[in-house]
Amino acid sequence: MKNKLAIVIPAYKSTFLSAALDSIASQTCKDFTLYIGDDCSPNNIGEIVDRYRDKINLVYKRFDSNLGGRDLVAQWERCIDMTQDEPWLWLFSDDDVMERNCVEEFYKEVNEKSMYYHFDVRKIDTAGKVIRELPKYPKRISAKEFLDMKTDGRLSSFVVEFIFNKDFFLSAGRFVNFDLAWGSDYITILKLAGKNDGIVTIPKAKVNWRASDENISPNKSPEILKRKMMSVVDNLKWIKMFVTEQLDMSYSRRYYKYFFGEMLRQKQFISEKDGIEIINYFGRTMNLSFYASLFKIYWKLI
Repeated sequence: MKNKLAIVIPAYKSTFLSAALDSIASQTCKDFTLYIGDDCSPNNIGEIVDRYRDKINLVYKRFDSNLGGRDLVAQWERCIDMTQDEPWLWLFSDDDVMERNCVEEFYKEVNEKSMYYHFDVRKIDTAGKVIRELPKYPKRISAKEFLDMKTDGRLSSFVVEFIFNKDFFLSAGRFVNFDLAWGSDYITILKLAGKNDGIVTIPKAKVNWRASDENISPNKSPEILKRKMMSVVDNLKWIKMFVTEQLDMSYSRRYYKYFFGEMLRQKQFISEKDGIEIINYFGRTMNLSFYASLFKIYWKLI
């Protein structure tokens, strides 16, 4: 089989789709198949894709219903299910950009010993200008190291920077699903790292992750922010299970600091009523009612 890699784009937004497809069409190695799952978008996804049919070996499908609006992870999953017998999966996006040599460098690096690979990332703006280089990963990083460095803010992670073996991914139970898919990429990365003895970085190519108003990340609406913070609590519950059951370690309270930090950073956007509800949810879920009560007093006073 020539094309051993499936690149998968769950597509909805059209603003930067051409830039994403340009980066894929310009790959120095064309040994891949691109699968594009149109999430019943109101935008001109099909028209844009048609311009690349003679440049990329691609499969396009427009779904009859919008799924990502209510369950983004389910949209990722049904797009992955479009793939055929390619052993490797790269879940990409409709607005990010890969360097020209990403596929070539992946094939140089891939071997039978690892099921999980990573590209380092640059952050770009809407014009494609580099804002900054994000922290580099070690050549190989364990699940515990990834968790600790992510918790300490020494690493970032986005789903578009990872390639994984499809059978490995399926046998691991696919993505971990949270509301708004908030933390689903990060937690799934952690889960797969734990089952693969870490993550291997491909050193000579990068992915450009685009920061724009079309991402859910900058959305500060009260409803969305409340749901995000509830998902952060659910993330912590999953991490506690993973650390104690999969890594066979005691759970460190250092992992709580992202929740506390986000609650403080987003305080101006969260009403007192919603804030108390979120903190109470944290206390019940993590069985830390005493700490939640103390933090609630502090959060209300500042």
